[in-house]
Amino acid sequence: MLIALLLHITLALPPTPAVPPATLRAAAAEAAALWVRYGVVIDAAPCDAPSEEGIVLILVPVATPRAGGAAAGWRGALAAISFDADGAPQPRIRLFLTDFVAFVATARVFGQPESQWPRSLREELVGRVLGRVLAHEIGHFVLRMPRHTAAGLMRSMQFADELVAPSRRAFALTGVDTSRLATR
Repeated sequence: MLIALLLHITLALPPTPAVPPATLRAAAAEAAALWVRYGVVIDAAPCDAPSEEGIVLILVPVATPRAGGAAAGWRGALAAISFDADGAPQPRIRLFLTDFVAFVATARVFGQPESQWPRSLREELVGRVLGRVLAHEIGHFVLRMPRHTAAGLMRSMQFADELVAPSRRAFALTGVDTSRLATR
């Protein structure tokens, strides 16, 4: 099957001591794998890279933790994208790194808590989860919608165990989302 290129997005990921470069590359690769079947190409570049013509540059700064207490069991968003007054998405995804790392720590792999994972596995899984979180926020940008769906990539709540799992099946667009994408 041949898929037409609809959009090329470059994620400008900041280097941070908390997330190794290999993990950032894995995150970009995971987001790319989730979007390529829909004609959206995603790659990564340093934060200071200039945007090339025809390529959307989305900045991904690391944000400080949100203030206020969330309900028990709910940590809140791990990342967020904003929309302007006209409803257009802004090319900036805020990553709440402290919340993100705490969320990943709740996952279990082969029944083991994060403290038991080898370092290389932890880096791979953090990259996978970060890529899926970024893919969700990219969905808001590409679909130009602030709302969520009941299932798939654009659902509002994702679970840590699903986000670390190797299968990408739970992170597809719904039929409504693919129809919306086709009209963009």
